Amino acid sequence: MRSPGPPRREPRARRAAPRLPAPHGLRARLAGAAIDVARAAALALLLAGCIEVPPPPPKPPLQPKDIKASEGVGLEIACTPTGVELCFDARDNNCNGVIDEGCGLHTGILQFTIAWEEPEADVDLNVYDPAGELARVGEPTASGLMKDRDCPRVSGECQEQNVENVFLTEGEPARGRYRVVVRLDKLNDATAPIRVRLSARVGQRSYSMALDLSPSAATEEKSVEFTL
Repeated sequence: MRSPGPPRREPRARRAAPRLPAPHGLRARLAGAAIDVARAAALALLLAGCIEVPPPPPKPPLQPKDIKASEGVGLEIACTPTGVELCFDARDNNCNGVIDEGCGLHTGILQFTIAWEEPEADVDLNVYDPAGELARVGEPTASGLMKDRDCPRVSGECQEQNVENVFLTEGEPARGRYRVVVRLDKLNDATAPIRVRLSARVGQRSYSMALDLSPSAATEEKSVEFTL
């Protein structure tokens, strides 16, 4: 009879590899959001390299419309270059859109200037904006129009160079109807008629006209109206 052998050992169970704890719910969502942002950025860069974004359309140029002038007033639209800019003649001599450039006058994208040779005559430039407000010396209207001198002056400010000038101080001009009146205030010792040159700058273009003024109700003032 065989003696009983040693007891049989049962095979040991293999230990399973330790499992990492699942990421917290908020952490998982943040990680997913970061991946989405990275993908969106990469897609945006790809599209930017393939699609050309057109620039904004340019602003339409300032153009006077519905021009109305006093009888006998001819508007000179085309500018004829006559050389370098001359002072105190109310002309755009070099056709660059600026009237009496470099002559000490203020300028702007809207400008009105008159000049006359007879130093004794007193001529006034009166410009009314779309609200009907008159441009004054040293004080802009609500729309920004201002007059920078009133000639002739007893103080000698004009130095017998009779020029009056109204300009837009800043910004874009107000849209609406403008009225420009050139009036012979006093003839004094001058001989009528007084030839006055009126020029206007609207945007980058200048317009000009010659006016003859005499001391009578029918001829002492001339006017021009236009709409922006």
